[in-house]
Formats: sequence, structure tokens, C-alpha cells
Amino acid sequence: MWILTRVDPDETVTLLLSGTFNIAGVADFERALQQAQQLQKRVALDLSRVRFIDRPALQYLIDVTEHEVELVNCPHHVARWMCRAAEDVPED
Repeated sequence: MWILTRVDPDETVTLLLSGTFNIAGVADFERALQQAQQLQKRVALDLSRVRFIDRPALQYLIDVTEHEVELVNCPHHVARWMCRAAEDVPED
């Protein structure tokens, strides 16, 4: 997995994930997210180049997109994974 960070013309900081995102990559993503948030701009997450996400990393992304970042450019298969995983989570 690799993460590309860019500041778009509309002042959005976009984090682009590519490759396989698994639990081992969550710490790297968390660091990139914290750096992006320090810029005090809107943060977006682009998953258009993600091929696979393991279940723990998927749950992490669901939590992050519900509270901290906007999801943009999400492939249909990743959106389906996220919907299915969100449906499996018991409500508090």
C-alpha cells in the first residue's frame, strides 16, 4: 500500500490509497491523516486505486469516513464491501 497526499485547488487535502490496505497499513494511514488534519482543511479519501482491503482495515475506514473524512472516488466493489461490513456491526 502507498499513500499519496495532495492539496487540491479547492483547499481539500486528498489522501489517495493504492494497492492492498490491511491492518498493518492503518498506522501509516493514521499518521498521514493526522498530518492532513493539521493543515486545518477539509480531508478527503480517494480509494480509486485500492485493490483489496482486509476486514479490520475496512472497519477502520468505515469509522474514519463516518467521523473525520469525506469518501471520494470509491470503486463500486469497495463501496459494497463497506456497506456489507457496516451492516454486520452490532449497534451500541
